[in-house]
Amino acid sequence: MGKRVLLIQGHPDASRAHFCHALADAYAVGASSGGHEVRRTPVAQLTFPLLRSQDEWEHSPLPEGLRESQADIAWAEHLVLFFPLWLGDMPALLKGFLEQVARPEFAFGGVRENPFTHKKLAGRSARVVVT
Repeated sequence: MGKRVLLIQGHPDASRAHFCHALADAYAVGASSGGHEVRRTPVAQLTFPLLRSQDEWEHSPLPEGLRESQADIAWAEHLVLFFPLWLGDMPALLKGFLEQVARPEFAFGGVRENPFTHKKLAGRSARVVVT
């Protein structure tokens, strides 16, 4: 039986296809051919604000436009992130997305608990594809 695979496309330019998109497409074909169920999250097509404080991260509600993404992350057994290397790191839009979806109570225990002992997303595998 195949795994549930979520492909997170982190290239911030949704106006045209890039190498990251071709890699994700090829991965999706291979995973589907191997019997895995595949979903995609195109970060550049999502609308969400950047977090500006720890208080916002801990207490503000998850933006409505990210509820499906968070549900897909919870659904997935294997995550694959695709992104170009910009200034030595992932693009800011992808980092902002990850900060928004990995909120307390979703990714780990409450804000006062040790996140290393209360991992709610434990047991998943992940890969990063950087171009």
